[in-house]
Amino acid sequence: MRSFPIGRFRFTVLDDGTWRFPAHFFFHNVPEAAWRALLDVDAQGKIPVGHNYGLVDTGEELIVIDTGYGDETHGGCTGHLLEDFTRAGYRREQVGTVILTHGHGDHIKGNTTLRDGERRPTFPRARYHLARADWEWFGGPGHVPEFDEQLAVLARLGRLALEEGETELFPGISLLPTPGHTPGHTSVLIESTGQCALFLGDVCHHPLHFSHPGWVSSFDTDPGITPRTRRRLFALAVERDALLVCPHAPAPGLGRLRKEGDGYAWQALQ
Repeated sequence: MRSFPIGRFRFTVLDDGTWRFPAHFFFHNVPEAAWRALLDVDAQGKIPVGHNYGLVDTGEELIVIDTGYGDETHGGCTGHLLEDFTRAGYRREQVGTVILTHGHGDHIKGNTTLRDGERRPTFPRARYHLARADWEWFGGPGHVPEFDEQLAVLARLGRLALEEGETELFPGISLLPTPGHTPGHTSVLIESTGQCALFLGDVCHHPLHFSHPGWVSSFDTDPGITPRTRRRLFALAVERDALLVCPHAPAPGLGRLRKEGDGYAWQALQ
């Protein structure tokens, strides 16, 4: 857990855990020799992948950004988000808003908790926000079991809000459409008294994507859009001197970008 001010707000990185995953999935359109030359991989070609999510305390609203793997623990490696949340000194009932960057399981499986045989919202008072395009994709051609378990349940309970376009949820908290990884993928811009942070979501899966924005993931629904989305978002990050939260970078997933040639260089912060 890392906690720090952003202007008048307080941002906390909630660490859901780290587990090893095959690197080739993140560099789907790149010859293996190209990315292997820049990465340390184990004998199975795997690298440690972080799962860093967000908690914003504006002083008036408590906001969770993505809910992690929930009770899917990968042998104890993941599923720790609520532990970090408790260590931060908050109660689940205090959360009024949950922002979901997209509908993949590692970002939404903590939306609900099984209690008395029924799925209930993990944050019982919260309204959950998801882009309408992701609702339509994951409920349709891109259907996954997590849709029924983690999203449709919230919709039936009247707890899911579907968003379209750039949206300011609260003063200083804005949803930015960043499609490519999924049709409705959303990043979160956080601004207060001249300071700025940007929660990327899965616009990037690895710091190499900053210097190589054309290297795309096999999980992207529209990989042709991803590089354009990245360049637009990276330019915004440099312009605003934003602190970045990269969910799948090594914990805590924090860094800044600087322009370097035709791309950007990632400067990790501990």
